[in-house]
Amino acid sequence: MSVLGLAATVGMMAPGAATAGATATTPVGTWEGTVNHGDGSGQVTLSFHKGGLVCLSSGDGSGGGGQGLGIWNQTGDGTFTYRIVERLYESDGTTVGYVDVNQKAIQQSDAVDSSGTSRVYDGAGTYLASVEAKVSVKRVSTTPRC
Repeated sequence: MSVLGLAATVGMMAPGAATAGATATTPVGTWEGTVNHGDGSGQVTLSFHKGGLVCLSSGDGSGGGGQGLGIWNQTGDGTFTYRIVERLYESDGTTVGYVDVNQKAIQQSDAVDSSGTSRVYDGAGTYLASVEAKVSVKRVSTTPRC
């Protein structure tokens, strides 16, 4: 499936078992930290909603960045998965690519560490590469921002 098809599918998928409220054992809220991947590292913000929606923003916007939307599912006490399609853009807003983010996460109170394989596509949706990514974030609010 192309990343553009995946984006449409993720937008229409019903969330899984993510029904718990904002507590120490669920990721509901807003989180900030870093993502490390094949090209280096950068800042990332993740917002998890009670119903299973997750959104992402990366970069500071001055040199471009990324915005994404997806779903998350609780898999156990303190564990969950999330999948996001992130649009990468230049400072003028031009789309330069997409990333299919697929992560398995472990939450310990107000800290989350996750890892997984991200598939990278160009602006036309052509597959380019797969890269391993690790995310480390801390909760900054129990309210999602997006």
